[in-house]
Amino acid sequence: MPTDTARLHAVFDLAMSVGEGLLTNGAAASEVTATVLRITSSSGLRNVSVQVTFDEVTISYLADEESAPFTRVRAANERVQDFTRLAAFEDITHGYIAGELSLEEARREAAAIPQSKPPYRLGLVVAGFALLGTGAAFSLGASPLVVIAATLAAGVGIFAEAVMVRQRIPKFYSQAFGGFVGVVAAMIVTFIDPTQNSSIVVVACIIVLLAGLTSIGAMQDAVTGWYITAAGRILETLMLTVGIVAGVRAGLLLVEIVGAEVSVTAALPISLSTVLTLVVSGALMGLGYGVGTQVPLKQLVWTAAIAALASVTAQLLTEVVDRTYAVGFVAFLVGATALALGDRLRVPSMVLVMSGVIPLVPGSRIYRGLLELGDDMTEGSAELFSAGEIAVGIAAGAVLGQIVAARIVTRSRRTSIAYTPMISMPFTTLRRRRSSLGTSRLRTRSGIPVVEPSTMTSEMTALSPSMFEDLDTTTGQRETTSEH
Repeated sequence: MPTDTARLHAVFDLAMSVGEGLLTNGAAASEVTATVLRITSSSGLRNVSVQVTFDEVTISYLADEESAPFTRVRAANERVQDFTRLAAFEDITHGYIAGELSLEEARREAAAIPQSKPPYRLGLVVAGFALLGTGAAFSLGASPLVVIAATLAAGVGIFAEAVMVRQRIPKFYSQAFGGFVGVVAAMIVTFIDPTQNSSIVVVACIIVLLAGLTSIGAMQDAVTGWYITAAGRILETLMLTVGIVAGVRAGLLLVEIVGAEVSVTAALPISLSTVLTLVVSGALMGLGYGVGTQVPLKQLVWTAAIAALASVTAQLLTEVVDRTYAVGFVAFLVGATALALGDRLRVPSMVLVMSGVIPLVPGSRIYRGLLELGDDMTEGSAELFSAGEIAVGIAAGAVLGQIVAARIVTRSRRTSIAYTPMISMPFTTLRRRRSSLGTSRLRTRSGIPVVEPSTMTSEMTALSPSMFEDLDTTTGQRETTSEH
């Protein structure tokens, strides 16, 4: 389809805005690539190449062999967790591809999203993550004093992070400050009542700080072969985790100086005793995480429910098998369930995945590893390595659950609309267009445009019959050429 320069700029502007919005909210490289290609394909552009790295989206278009390539590059902003904005980008993508929004309307709405007010102000966001700290402490059997201390410490850490972000201070330092605050709060609890197990405060703060990391998207990129993006995300996650470690270690040095004791004892109730405690603590963690990450109000019940179920199931399985395998299997169930619910409710499955894995974070093992490092390097390293195993198991299990569920949902669905993720290995130019359009229904039905399977970002794609004819013709020509 011929297009003038002005329209080409407009299409690329929309595609870049949506791609950047998905990338900054933690969407995997395959999802960003497929979504951008859906926008350009539905605009009638052929021979479009999309490259997604850790912090950049590049789109290149070659009109014909005699024309110069048209290329645009846009750097992604700092990683955020705002699922309301993510849903807004998805709505715009669906509206434009389905013909409900014109190109100019879609561009205006996409440009307005970064300037739009979030549903929850900073106070509610801080309260949400503080509630996450409450649930984490409660899940470890903390007393009321320890729960209050964990709640306040988590809130202070998140508020300090928000202030530092506004001052353009790297997140590494805010993570370190959050870990330090957790240890100081635990020390204060020890001074108030030495009989309390104050180390739970530190563990709860570690869980809250780790909740904001994009390990799921990083692992998805790694296992599916998008190694450049995966390397950047994994390094980011590692450095932010090191920031937490540095903050906690600094706090422990302060504890030694003042002569207090904040250590993990045999009395630390790592396992939960009742199903009620598991359900309540998991629901609080899911609800708090949902509020903290700007999940729309009507979806908060689902974030709480899936977190509660994950918490119960993980603890029950831990009594039977090793913790690493238990959380890996639960993460697999979370990924599959989140995708099925996202498909049915038409919401981003990423929201449910991230909420469901929060109760599985190995905060207590990380803290014990840090304590052991000061006394026994071997024991401390073993604990930290075990925590790393659990973290990888969580991410890998969640990604595998989505992959398996995506195959089942796509093949079993009878209707022409499916909210399923595009989790795929990197593909060539022709393969990329085929994958982004979907492989299950490339033909039209009685000349009616087909609504193809979507990415995890939940937008739908309605494509005209002529696009498929063009695709099949191109494929036939290439096959004929190769035979000669």
